[in-house]
Amino acid sequence: MDQDRFAHLFTSNIMLSPFELESVRHEIEARTTTIRQLEFQIDVLKAEREKYQTLLSPLRRNLMPPEILGEIFTFSVSSRPFSWDHQLNTLCLVCRAWRAAALIHPALWATVGWHYVYSPQNFDIGKVKAWLSRSGKVKKTLHVMGRHEADDSSLCPLSPHDLGKFFLDGPPLDTLSLACTHAECLEAIFGDMQCGPAKKPSCASIHSLTLGMERASAESFGRVCCILHRIPTVCTLTLALPEIHHYFIYNRELPKPLPFGNLSGLTLVCDWPVSLVLDILRNCANLETLTLETEGCTRGYDPAFPRDIPILVLPRLRTLQLKEVVLSSKDTDILRYLRLPSLHTLDIIFYMMDRDEPDDYNLTNTGSDIASLVTGGSNRASNLQHLRLESLSITSQGLYFILSALPTLTHLTLERLESDSRLFRDAHTFSTKFLPRLKTLKIHEPSELFTFNYSDVYNFLRRRKEGLTEESPDCLEEAGLTVSKAHSTYPWKIVLDDRHYHASEMAKKGIRLSIAAV
Repeated sequence: MDQDRFAHLFTSNIMLSPFELESVRHEIEARTTTIRQLEFQIDVLKAEREKYQTLLSPLRRNLMPPEILGEIFTFSVSSRPFSWDHQLNTLCLVCRAWRAAALIHPALWATVGWHYVYSPQNFDIGKVKAWLSRSGKVKKTLHVMGRHEADDSSLCPLSPHDLGKFFLDGPPLDTLSLACTHAECLEAIFGDMQCGPAKKPSCASIHSLTLGMERASAESFGRVCCILHRIPTVCTLTLALPEIHHYFIYNRELPKPLPFGNLSGLTLVCDWPVSLVLDILRNCANLETLTLETEGCTRGYDPAFPRDIPILVLPRLRTLQLKEVVLSSKDTDILRYLRLPSLHTLDIIFYMMDRDEPDDYNLTNTGSDIASLVTGGSNRASNLQHLRLESLSITSQGLYFILSALPTLTHLTLERLESDSRLFRDAHTFSTKFLPRLKTLKIHEPSELFTFNYSDVYNFLRRRKEGLTEESPDCLEEAGLTVSKAHSTYPWKIVLDDRHYHASEMAKKGIRLSIAAV
């Protein structure tokens, strides 16, 4: 439309003729089309601008120091250690700058594995050497797991001769994890190693060793353990052992002695009976850290084993961990046969499984087993300070039975506790002070199936600070609660809403209280 010709239409309110109406609609459509074209051109220009903007990023302008970039790479690949090498190779393929940054960061190249190897052709020792050579003087780690095919007569997939040669003259290792189907495979790897007096084998620098086997006899197990004679530097050992009733051949005893006298840390992953586990531990007088893991299986039991098992004293043991203990089993019985005068930390992780009602789990046996550590006469644990219990389903009475036997505790952590909160609600009524030396209390994600109320814990903390005297001080300094958002019901939502108020009130009483939601 000619705006000069129809200028009077914008300054008056006269009725438009049919011709004028059609002309106005035409002009509107024309301008709408123009606007769309311009918007499309603007979008194109914005996209081009963003494309050019990427050229000014710190990486493209070389403003990111390669050392910082290497640290970022380390953080990235370490979050998923089972695919470390794959992730690192992917990063190196992004661009030359990234590859250069990775190559000058030795720590990135200090780890190889985990790998399942099914045949010798799948395991290239040359590539392993080349990879680790880029790590310089950084401590090196190698994880290798061999897996035989269904035919047990097949050759060992780890190629024992080549791997043994690698351990003889390859780069020095600090950590080695080595597993295969048969114990004889591990024995063969180290069996043929010969080294002259002028040169020590590269494996002689190993400090942490993991050996895993799925099938073994008592004799082959003993020979595998003798690998430590060739690697006297090992101070931390992990043994993943065969299932007792299916893949372990033995005559109710193990070879003696086992070369474990230099170990300060030991982890046993097995379902072996208590008597066999104790036979292993009798060779470990210098242990400071011990982990016993059953992977959710009940320990094997054989009525032919002697019942009068001698008590074992581990004079230097400071940390004991039991992992994936079946709640309904008697796997904590092993504590009755241990005397640990230096024990400082006890950590028991129960196996997650469907529970019955907690009233079925007073766990007096477990409580008695734990109490035996502190009531063992001259070698009792007189300084047990840290206790952590995870995934424990128990009544308040059962939990009280355990904790009341440990008056020396200073740090108590309850993870995913399946119980109610009556213990904390009624603690002020006990005839003797409950956990008199307690400094830190942490309760993480208690189950809401059994009405664990926050207010009972809060009042427990408050009452401990009331009525204090010089003769009866209270040591509690810190408390932490973690609540799961996904399962937060009405009482816990109140806790989360008022967390800052409760924290400030506890701070006035000298307790650092933190309440977090996960």
